[in-house]
Amino acid sequence: MNKLRILCVPALMTSLLMGCAQTNAVSNTTNTSQTIADGIKIAFTDSAINTSSSTGIEVDGTNLTITQSGTYVLSGSCTNGSVKVKKGTTGVHIILNGLTLASQDTAPIVCAKSSEVTIEAAENTENTFSDTENNNDENGNTNAENAVIKCKDGSNVTLCGSGTLNIQANGKNGIKSGASTDTEGEASLTIQDLTLHIEASVNDAVNAENELNVLSGTLTISSGDDALHSDMTLNIGKDGSDGPDITITDCNEGLEGATVNVYSGDIDIVSTDDCINGANADLTDYAYQINISGGTITAYSSAGDGLDSNGDLTISGGNVTVWTANAADNEPLDADGTVTVSGGTVLAAGGSSGMGVNLEATQPCVVYSNAGTMGMQDVPTNDGKQFGGSQTPNMNGEKPSGDQQMNEKQPPEMSGGNDAQTPQGNPGGMQNTMLSEGSSFTITDSDGNVLYEGNAVCDASYVFFSSSDITSGTTYTLTSGDTTVDSEGQSGTIASGMGGGAPMNHPNRKEEKSV
Repeated sequence: MNKLRILCVPALMTSLLMGCAQTNAVSNTTNTSQTIADGIKIAFTDSAINTSSSTGIEVDGTNLTITQSGTYVLSGSCTNGSVKVKKGTTGVHIILNGLTLASQDTAPIVCAKSSEVTIEAAENTENTFSDTENNNDENGNTNAENAVIKCKDGSNVTLCGSGTLNIQANGKNGIKSGASTDTEGEASLTIQDLTLHIEASVNDAVNAENELNVLSGTLTISSGDDALHSDMTLNIGKDGSDGPDITITDCNEGLEGATVNVYSGDIDIVSTDDCINGANADLTDYAYQINISGGTITAYSSAGDGLDSNGDLTISGGNVTVWTANAADNEPLDADGTVTVSGGTVLAAGGSSGMGVNLEATQPCVVYSNAGTMGMQDVPTNDGKQFGGSQTPNMNGEKPSGDQQMNEKQPPEMSGGNDAQTPQGNPGGMQNTMLSEGSSFTITDSDGNVLYEGNAVCDASYVFFSSSDITSGTTYTLTSGDTTVDSEGQSGTIASGMGGGAPMNHPNRKEEKSV
């Protein structure tokens, strides 16, 4: 064992660090202001750990164990070291003051069972933690913790600060938080204020078995599986706050939890599967939920659903824009229960021709849908004329003629009316593009006022829009280039189906909705 090295530290430091002076959302423990001068100074090197005091710590080579409450200021650089907070230790405040720490076969940071730890990145500092592929117990390594920062069962951990923390996960997860148990107590992981960058190419960037709270800060995430995952509850932001800025550049699923609550924040998600998923296959008889009451969400899925709940999906506020590119059976809004839109601004569009859900539009909405036309029978309008044809030009701005009119019909409106016409011969496989990827579009009212404008992230055959500006029974126009499509505002219970199975009406035809 290397001998403990004592550093001479000035009694007074001119720079002070304000700690994370917010209340831990789970433990109700207030992290009061701390200064770097107050803490025990610990400097890592490749060969040793140098410290200003031996109180409350144990040192074994380049491995540090914190055994009692207090403030510990960590700095330096080490290619194979670790920090562990001993089981049951509470009141631990770790200040990262320019620390680069890697571990070759385990986690650089471990918060043991039933511990209570605040990890704070000091102002104007950059700190980096990383592991190797050996930190994965599937490789047979008994030292593996399966995460760069491992927070075990019953631990309450807060990551915060005005500095920067970079996490490079090469073994499995970026951050892992454990479960709540009768023996170890309730577990939680809270992220606030921090600038946090995570690259986790193998598995999840952040994985929590109980509760994950992302209250504020700036997060940039790339992951091989989920970006932010909780087996139970995932909370984003809080009421009355600006919330976090979250940019997820690459993932399988963006936000996932048995219950996902979005209160505030600016969230940008690019995923291959669901952008936000309310699910947990290990739970039974659970009321899965996605609840969005504030914030701004911009989401795109290349092959999955946009917002997908195994229970209910409720949007009561905020600004939500979601696009799904897959035209087979994936929708921008999807729920096994009910999709309820009661507030906010929602633009949901995708390559599929509809949403196979029960939609409760407490706030009026407008729906534009182009269910494929191959083999589809002509649907008459009120005046007996076939819709489509000369009314709607194709996407390059040219009006079709002759037989072409039969195959380029105007996108019909989805409706739950019992007397709605049903297209034939389209089992959901063929879609006609209403918006082309990259094209600009607007939604306007009858006076030409623009209610929404944007650019299509992918080809879309279906567009759902809801805002406080929409009124039931009033016509609204979707315009892209020379293409215009009209549809009426509607509210109440709206039956919306997939592909050829969807009931359809002429966009200008007023139908009674099922309520």
